[in-house]
Amino acid sequence: MRIGLLIPANLYFAPYVKIYTTILDELQVNYDLIYFDKKGLNEPAAYRFSLPMDSSASQWKRLVNYIRYSCFLRKTIKREAYDKLIVFGPQIGIFLYGFLKKHYRKKFILDYRDLSIEQKFKKRYESLLKISSYNVISSPGFEKCLPKNIEYILSHNFDIKLLKEALSEKPQNTTELFGVDRRISVLTIGGIRDYEQNAAVMTALANNPSFKIDFVGRGEENADVRLRELAEKERITNVHFQGYYEKSEEPRLVRECTFLNIFYPRKLSHDTALSNRFYNSLIFGKPMITTANTVQGDYVTNYGLGVAINNTANLGPLLENYIKEFDMKKYETNRKYLLNSFLRDYDIFKNVVTIFATQS
Repeated sequence: MRIGLLIPANLYFAPYVKIYTTILDELQVNYDLIYFDKKGLNEPAAYRFSLPMDSSASQWKRLVNYIRYSCFLRKTIKREAYDKLIVFGPQIGIFLYGFLKKHYRKKFILDYRDLSIEQKFKKRYESLLKISSYNVISSPGFEKCLPKNIEYILSHNFDIKLLKEALSEKPQNTTELFGVDRRISVLTIGGIRDYEQNAAVMTALANNPSFKIDFVGRGEENADVRLRELAEKERITNVHFQGYYEKSEEPRLVRECTFLNIFYPRKLSHDTALSNRFYNSLIFGKPMITTANTVQGDYVTNYGLGVAINNTANLGPLLENYIKEFDMKKYETNRKYLLNSFLRDYDIFKNVVTIFATQS
């Protein structure tokens, strides 16, 4: 059995691929990674399609580039004659629909992690869902945006090893929420985007001696550059920027913070998704700042996992009050309850991938 994994982005921005490769490695199944190198990172993989594409590229340019990538994928798949495929993202699936229908009907997994062009090609995407072996989604919130009467398998964006370690760890001490200097640390880690929301968080806590603000990761649409410029213009001294970081550093960086910032703008793609930071918050036991009345916000509100806000007015006092009234025992109980429920989801997902990868 040989499987081709078709990835619509750089591997650095596709941590969800590891969720599959971990299982395939355990099964000793041969597979190739094929990805779209938009950022010129030259990451090692079996096949790389190199074509620079900034996140601010026009919709037309993005469309053309994905069509070009799809042509590359057809040629590669034909040459390698994979037995099965795992298709990540609706863009690839839609552009390869005819090819998949002809050559891989019921021989591919369709993995869905972000709202995209399928919202404009709903009939074609529904047809694609019907010819796949399994349809995987990363958030229960997506079901409201996708065709009905389709079975969806939930696959969370976490490292199963880290999740199991989190469940086996002893409960934290409340004092671990503070850094060495006793300030409340607010961390934004990963892809730095959504300038307006991040700027609002930064300015709400600007030069407050009780807080320190950290932005760690690569920026998209120059969001990190603009945030740096704003910090300089407003002379904000309690903010620190770090660009690229190794994924191996992530656990340490998260463990050193007090709150993870996941305050996003209100739009359907953000309202329905569960972000990597959401899982990092749960796995490493760090309360989060989320947007109210979203999938993430509802989890936070219902389980007391941080604060869910509509805006950053009075953010400082709100966070300080959360810390003041913090009940570690209750927090740990709710956190581990959710992690256990996600572990059950993972077991179902793993079984599906195992069947797919081992049966002809």
